[in-house]
Amino acid sequence: MNLRRSALEHHKQIGKELIPPFQQIGPPMEQVFWLRDLLPEFLWIDALVHEHGQPAANRILNDFLTDADRFNSHPKEILDGTIGAFRFIAEGERRAFVKELAVKIDGAVARPLRHILSLYPDCPMKWMAHDQSVEDRDSSIAAVRDAVGRLFAGKEPHAGFCRALPLNRFFAHNKLCISSDLTDTIEAIKNYPHGDKYRAETFARTTHSMALVRRAKEDPDTFAWARSFWNSNRTIVRCVL
Repeated sequence: MNLRRSALEHHKQIGKELIPPFQQIGPPMEQVFWLRDLLPEFLWIDALVHEHGQPAANRILNDFLTDADRFNSHPKEILDGTIGAFRFIAEGERRAFVKELAVKIDGAVARPLRHILSLYPDCPMKWMAHDQSVEDRDSSIAAVRDAVGRLFAGKEPHAGFCRALPLNRFFAHNKLCISSDLTDTIEAIKNYPHGDKYRAETFARTTHSMALVRRAKEDPDTFAWARSFWNSNRTIVRCVL
């Protein structure tokens, strides 16, 4: 499988823009930016990895989402590990969710995500731990700043691992099939996080980004949490020139 970047001649010119082959497939795709649109969605996964380490974070994430799946009544969308996906738990189901999963919520959400939950009341996961005591504001700001710093370089090892984890949920829900011809990709995914990490993470990023772009076309609130996160920071932290 040739993973080299597409040659310039394969791009299509529309006005002053050159559109790569990937974005020429099917209907026009809106451009999604890692920092603006996606980084805030991975703050929960980052918190799990930071709190528990990579192997444990992967186990906790999948165990929690497997239980949470029972409360997702959305006909098409899955809980993929992004923060915004928890909007799909209907308000009428949330009390039962919190009661049944109280112990797991504490270890998987309330403690690792405590700094986000204390600073951002509009966080789509806030309803799971709304009674949680408020953390020290300065400590929370520092912790969120560190989290953004860890995720800032979206293809570096830490962020690359965080962005690969949602792929598990696509397989769990039979939302993804890989051609048997793509043997290198299949082997990379099976051996992850060992072996050809770059190939596995590239496949995971591309698959998930395409799913989020499709979601955004149908649901204008797909990146509402990202907008809220960045806009809130203007009042949480004073701008320093």
